[in-house]
Amino acid sequence: MNGALALFFALSLVLTAASDENNASVTSTVTSTMTTTASTTKTKTILTRTVVDVQGQSGKFTVYDERSGKASGIQVTMDALREVDAAGNAVGASGSVKHSINTFAAQAFTIAPAEDVMLGNVSAVKVSFSSPITSIGVISVDTYVLGKSGSLGPPGETWAVQNGDLKWNIALSNWQWCGCSQGGKTEEGAFIDVDISVKGLGNAETKGKSNKSLTLGGGVTLELSNQVHSDGKWSAMPAGYPKVSMQGSSTTFTFRFPRFTESSVYDPVLTGLAASGDSTSVSPTTTQGPTTTGPGISIDRAADLGGSHVMIAVVMVMTAMWIA
Repeated sequence: MNGALALFFALSLVLTAASDENNASVTSTVTSTMTTTASTTKTKTILTRTVVDVQGQSGKFTVYDERSGKASGIQVTMDALREVDAAGNAVGASGSVKHSINTFAAQAFTIAPAEDVMLGNVSAVKVSFSSPITSIGVISVDTYVLGKSGSLGPPGETWAVQNGDLKWNIALSNWQWCGCSQGGKTEEGAFIDVDISVKGLGNAETKGKSNKSLTLGGGVTLELSNQVHSDGKWSAMPAGYPKVSMQGSSTTFTFRFPRFTESSVYDPVLTGLAASGDSTSVSPTTTQGPTTTGPGISIDRAADLGGSHVMIAVVMVMTAMWIA
């Protein structure tokens, strides 16, 4: 039997078994194959082994090459959120409705099903998770595992990305800004500060004189911008932001979001993830018929003591078709 055909049947058996919901009370698996391009002509076969492991409790996530394992991944942790006034002082810290979160450890996040999307001309698999901030707003994180090379980023700050890289967004929306009374004075929110820690594979170092590009070890680079997208328009963060504090392999960032009406989004990129596990591309398989490519997405959902835990393994697989 043709080797590629055998691979096709093996993958079919795996996907069929994965869809078995007989043990749904413990673990359920949702598998789907989606098209990331309108073209059905022969394309190169690309294998992406980037895995995003999201904790429903706290919103912490780890991204890694599946061949290297989770211990060799990049950990992203949301630490705190504060609404501040024009001088940078926290507002709404007292009273029944808080406008700050000192830790996300107990924060429950809802994780949406994976979906295929296009970011410009770059195909990607998107997984989003979000959580309410008391009763005053919502924080969301979108992760995009990229399926091909291209350029992404805000105006004037585009970055070259490759298959297996991760673009991720931090978004705030539906915000009820503080006009709070405290000690006979009215506190008014002007910004929202979000603290996020990123732990790499080695000591973090800035590239060049800017703190907007940091190496995290293992060939992985975190690309940052000082721009945010608020209510449909790009604008720069105040001078000095994002703030960066490095201590060994852990780096803490403070992103300052300006006051907005509907939403505000910030979008960094992790590049070089494929390099951290060696190359993720494989040579095309020769067949006697046309081939098409698309991502196969497996999502395992399981409950644990810390809350819901989701493993999103994103694998680009080849579907081969033969003409008799």
